[in-house]
Amino acid sequence: MTEVLQRRAAADQVGGGPAPDGASSKACWAGTHRALTPEQTLRRIEPLFPALGITRLADVTWLDEIGIPVYQAVRPDSWSLSVSQGKGLTDDLAKISAAMESIETWHAEHAAPGETVATVADMERTCGYRVRDLSLEPRHYLRPGLNLRWTRAKRLDGGEDAFLPSSLLSLDGRVRPTWTPPLFVADTNGLASGNTFDEAALHGLYEVIERDALTRAETAAPSFLDLDTVDGSAAGVRDQLRAADVDVRVEALPSPTGLACFRATIWSEMFPVLFVGAGAHLDRDVALCRALTEAAQSRVTEIAATRDDLTAGAYRRALAGRSPKPAPPQATGMVGYDAVPSVSNASLAEDLRAVVAGVLAVTGRSPLAADHTVDEVGIPVVRVVCPGLLFDSTIL
Repeated sequence: MTEVLQRRAAADQVGGGPAPDGASSKACWAGTHRALTPEQTLRRIEPLFPALGITRLADVTWLDEIGIPVYQAVRPDSWSLSVSQGKGLTDDLAKISAAMESIETWHAEHAAPGETVATVADMERTCGYRVRDLSLEPRHYLRPGLNLRWTRAKRLDGGEDAFLPSSLLSLDGRVRPTWTPPLFVADTNGLASGNTFDEAALHGLYEVIERDALTRAETAAPSFLDLDTVDGSAAGVRDQLRAADVDVRVEALPSPTGLACFRATIWSEMFPVLFVGAGAHLDRDVALCRALTEAAQSRVTEIAATRDDLTAGAYRRALAGRSPKPAPPQATGMVGYDAVPSVSNASLAEDLRAVVAGVLAVTGRSPLAADHTVDEVGIPVVRVVCPGLLFDSTIL
């Protein structure tokens, strides 16, 4: 890690500097909330790229006519995905989004094996949640008497630490000569990084809440957002999509946590396939920006065809899914933007307390955060898990 330490020191000297503590005011408000400005964040993380295996950031915005910034972070020696996607209102925010996704994945690939060995039954009595409520493989081998390794996790409500199964947290996809019984789905739900612990934990929580809302929406009647009532940064993204002759529709998703949650769907004559993005946030403008930019990113991702987990089947489904322009949603019953809840706190610490309280009100259990941060790297990375919230990986 000597090279990492040297590059981290160099980043501090050129102005990236150490991140402020979690109680500091936000320095970035447009499209996302961060503790440092985009310029400061980039100066902080770019010197670390060689040591973490990131060889380049590729601008793929120009592959599509929409023009919303989309970048890829390429990490050829990855143990899972070698190409990470990022989007944002600006080039710098898209670069940060891609790079941070690659950085957090690197940390999950290199996660420690866990310091405790115990049976599922024993650990359930200690941690207060049902392990079978976690993301399990369809034909899993989970049993009460099964011995597992466990990783310490912080209770975000401030209570005593708990534990999570180490195999749930690992993204080490290297092939081994031995068979491992199937247990937990290998996914990145709740994996997040940030300039501070609070920033990382919030990003992870927002993703888990978004996935919960998407899962609940599968059995609920859609409620469409009146896009003409949208203001703020999201209005600019909406206008950019419309200017590219892209049809946009947005559902306001029900979330028992009380957060703003949206699912955006886009379609155009140029590429007559539906692409979807989603977002959840205390600030409805950030949630909608995230949903709209993610929909644009998903389209560019398929056009670029460089992401490892895009198979030939994805393109066969896209061809089969070609369709005429969807009928517009009924004007009656549309939701106005002002009707969507929105909170704008001054600090990330206030945001974290509010979101944790929302999850507790739904599940009765504190969100848990396994800390993947490597001190020598200095970028906070966590995996947030919320037992009791829903997640169906097949709908993403």
